[in-house]
Amino acid sequence: MAAISIEQEAMTLLDFTQKPNIALLDEVVNCFYGTVGSQQQMAQRVLTQFKEHPESWSRVDAILEYSINQQTKYFALQILENLIRTRWKALPREQCEGIKKYIVGLIIKLSSGDPAQQMQEKVFLGKLNVILVQVW
Repeated sequence: MAAISIEQEAMTLLDFTQKPNIALLDEVVNCFYGTVGSQQQMAQRVLTQFKEHPESWSRVDAILEYSINQQTKYFALQILENLIRTRWKALPREQCEGIKKYIVGLIIKLSSGDPAQQMQEKVFLGKLNVILVQVW
């Protein structure tokens, strides 16, 4: 019974009419990387459906801002990278410029912070730099 309620709760992440629950997304990502069997499969289903949702890219900024999990943040960057690869030229130019400015601002914020924090977020920062090159 508990596994069913967890799955139902996780499925609420796919309701893009609601405010994103970043803490729940962190839990699902933790479940994916930290469990095996049916729980991991459920987490994979939810994460795959989330990533493939046409509006998932609109949640990237909230995920990057409020997630406390580096793996969740990396997941968000994968969504952003997929948007850039597949739909970048179809987006309105003002949205593209907003995304570029957001990426640049985030890189500057992370790069000018505590050196220990920079080392901890090295992979994340590297991925952000790759995405920045793709949009420029």
